[in-house]
Amino acid sequence: MKLKKLAIAVALTLGITGVVSATTSTADAAKNDVNPGFRQYKTMPQPLRGTWQEKSYGKYKKGIKVRWTYKFNKNSYAMKMDFKGGHKKSKTIKFSKKEIGGMYYDKKHKTYDVYPGGNKIPKSKLPYAGYMTLKPVRHSGKKALALYPIGGSKITYLYWK
Repeated sequence: MKLKKLAIAVALTLGITGVVSATTSTADAAKNDVNPGFRQYKTMPQPLRGTWQEKSYGKYKKGIKVRWTYKFNKNSYAMKMDFKGGHKKSKTIKFSKKEIGGMYYDKKHKTYDVYPGGNKIPKSKLPYAGYMTLKPVRHSGKKALALYPIGGSKITYLYWK
């Protein structure tokens, strides 16, 4: 009889301990997930990885046109400017993992946000470090990334290369 009561007491204790730990871990997860509409990434999201390029050259300065190419790796990304007209050489700017401030996915709008990392960026890269809002889409029947501007209304489409 005493053995049955001891076994029931141990089972109840373990059951209650499991319930308490499960509710505290759920509460901790809810506390850490400030906004459930966003998901944070530590590495570059899979739909963005690879090389993406504008279809044609756009206006840069008087007499010079430019075409942007973005290469998203697992922990970094690079942007390349190819110039047409004039005598400017192409320029590549690389951003390492410590120069990326964060990567988020907005579940409501289905967009990825990649932004620079504050004071860790060298002064030479500051003019090129910008907040990017990207959305995987199909444009003109091709796989593309829509690059949304911060202030303007013109969406730039980057095509898989």
